[in-house]
Amino acid sequence: MKTDVILDQDEVAIQQIFSQLATAWNTGDAVAFGQCLTKDCDYVTFTGQHIKGRQENQQIHHDLFNSWALKGSILHAGSEPPTIAFLSDAIALIHSTGTIQLRFQKKPPIDRLSIQTTVLIKTGDGWKVRAFHNCRVQKPGLFQRLLMAFKSK
Repeated sequence: MKTDVILDQDEVAIQQIFSQLATAWNTGDAVAFGQCLTKDCDYVTFTGQHIKGRQENQQIHHDLFNSWALKGSILHAGSEPPTIAFLSDAIALIHSTGTIQLRFQKKPPIDRLSIQTTVLIKTGDGWKVRAFHNCRVQKPGLFQRLLMAFKSK
C-alpha cells in the first residue's frame, strides 16, 4: 500500500502533468503537449473524435494551435480542483473541468465549460496520459427536463 509521502509525490507529479499540458496549449506547442501522453494514448474530443496515439495527437493539436479558431487560445482550469483517485500504484483516474478562452475573448467563457475524465499511468518516464475524454457541460434541454419530470412522478 502507498504511504502518504508517496501518494503526495504522485499527486504533485500528476498536477505537474496537467500544468505542462496547459503550458503546452497556451504556447501552441503540440510536441510538448504530446510528450505528456503515452505513445498509445486514446484521446476523445468533446465532438466525439477519437484520436489514437501520441503522433496523431501531436499532428491534430499542431493543426488546431495554428488554426484561425484556436491560435492564441488559453486553456483555463475550472473552478473546482481536479479529483484524483488512485486505482493502483501506477494508475490514476482524474476528473477535471476547464474551458478555452479564444484570443478575441476578454475572459474565459463560463458557458463553454467542459469536463474531462483522464487516466494516467506511471511509466519509466513518470506519469503520462493514457486516456482522455472531454465532454461539454450542458444544461438539460427541454425534452430532457420533461422526461425527468415525468420519471419523477
